[in-house]
Amino acid sequence: MTDGPDRTSEGEHTTSQREPRQSVFLSTTLERFGSAARTKHRVRDLSPQGMRIDLADGLQAGATVLVAVGQLEAVGATIVWVKDGSAGVKFAKPIDPDQARGKAAVRRKADIVPNQQKQRGATAGWVADLNSPYRK
Repeated sequence: MTDGPDRTSEGEHTTSQREPRQSVFLSTTLERFGSAARTKHRVRDLSPQGMRIDLADGLQAGATVLVAVGQLEAVGATIVWVKDGSAGVKFAKPIDPDQARGKAAVRRKADIVPNQQKQRGATAGWVADLNSPYRK
């Protein structure tokens, strides 16, 4: 939603501060309500409130859509503006841009329970005891 103007419900420009945008290169799947067809788009700018997408030919301002951005599950959104092959999309509820970008949380070793270590090799029958020091 970088290139499009902010507007109030009366259509006047606002001077309020928008959320900072992150310049990204993600993909998004967009599904229009009432249509089973899904379209793929490139996400150029992303914020918790919305995004700017490319390949927006055929989209109409005011349309309600369902979008899945990067690693996030689908969320409702509205097309706010369409211009020169790009479109501004406003999410129905805020998203986490870091989660959309697929940043994985890494656990510290202290957080890992020692008894949950992965077993290696066979786990059933006589093969499981093949290297056991207690086997006769």
